[in-house]
Amino acid sequence: MLLTRKQSLPKNDAGFTLIELVVVIVILSIITVIATSKFVDFSRDAQISQLHGIAADLNGQNQLVYSKSSVASIEKLIGCSFQCGGHLNWDVSVGEYFVDVSGTRLYVSLGYPLPPMTSSEVVNQNYRTAFGLPTAEFVFTSVPRHLSATAIVPIKWQDKLTDIKAGRFECHVEYSSPTAIRDYGVRIYDRDC
Repeated sequence: MLLTRKQSLPKNDAGFTLIELVVVIVILSIITVIATSKFVDFSRDAQISQLHGIAADLNGQNQLVYSKSSVASIEKLIGCSFQCGGHLNWDVSVGEYFVDVSGTRLYVSLGYPLPPMTSSEVVNQNYRTAFGLPTAEFVFTSVPRHLSATAIVPIKWQDKLTDIKAGRFECHVEYSSPTAIRDYGVRIYDRDC
């Protein structure tokens, strides 16, 4: 007679315990928080980098425009009445001096571009074209607290224009055209990007 022993089969636990699940969820949460903060930093860095690119383009283009203004002998002129109609770089219909930038008349005063916040739509649109600032990507607003500088604002911040004017929000580039008492200026404001 054969005696059989009762053999015990090993337990096959196919699931996780509650503690294991909680630990995994906590670890995944920590990884998510770290990854999200890094992603937000990349996004902020990308926005700031975009502003620096715009400012560098403005400065480079302004130097080119000033050189072209010097060649045309209009670098010291602030516009005039219609008696300037005989000058090759005077646009009688707009009433401003201009230089050619890639086939676009960029209007100037004291050798530098007029800001894109003038009363002339031609001046404004030509500024956008010459600097590659399409309406689908950028909006402009005047900043009276900075002597009427023009803020060039990425379209994603178009609902912040009032705050930008008041200095409560900063994620833009400002261009100040020259006057008889100040040079042109380009400044980056990135506190809130």
